[in-house]
Amino acid sequence: MDNLKKTYVLVHGSWHGAWSFAQTKAALEASGAVVVTFDLPGHGDDKTEIPEVTLDAHVEKVIEEINRINNKVILVGHSLAGFVNTKVAESIPDKIEKLIFISAMIPNNDKTVFDILSEDKESQLLQNLIFAEDKSWATVNEETLVNVVYNGATKDQINAAAPKLVHEATQPFFVPVTTTANFKQIPKAYIICTKDKIISQNAQQHLIDVCKIETKLSINTGHVPQIESPIKLANTILEA
Repeated sequence: MDNLKKTYVLVHGSWHGAWSFAQTKAALEASGAVVVTFDLPGHGDDKTEIPEVTLDAHVEKVIEEINRINNKVILVGHSLAGFVNTKVAESIPDKIEKLIFISAMIPNNDKTVFDILSEDKESQLLQNLIFAEDKSWATVNEETLVNVVYNGATKDQINAAAPKLVHEATQPFFVPVTTTANFKQIPKAYIICTKDKIISQNAQQHLIDVCKIETKLSINTGHVPQIESPIKLANTILEA
């Protein structure tokens, strides 16, 4: 692959921000690629208030960033960003060269993110979430962070990441996304995280099958490889 001609847009998932892709971004750039990262509303340095943090707000942000770029992009999404990027692809398919999903939830059969996680009997996320009184946001305790979210990360990696995590707005988890030929026509790849405790390997494989994703790769990490094994993730993205 001649990476001098490739532009990757990396979209983070729940609780995280552009910061989570810093080392992966640097490794991709070292290959000659152009890499764009940014904070979704209410994440990282973006101070959007929880009531305004919606799936549509995320989608609008990604479209805004892609429209700054003259050429087609390879749109990469982690976790929740699978739903975000799918809706982006529905809106601007001509701007997307390829979709790459990293241990991501993908819309299918009118299911929401919550539906996908609920049906995954191996997932350990939902039963461990701590909700705000009005259920508008969710977080996890330290034990869940270590054993479920960052189950493959080192203590130093966890200590560096944990202070940057934010409360996660729950609205995006309950919004179905409908796909059409716009989404289906775009080449896709899926990177399975084999030790994932948020969306199990079996659930990831099911999404690959039901969404008819052409390319499948695996990385032997937990749910957040950009924290646990960022250089390996970069190499796997380049391979996808």
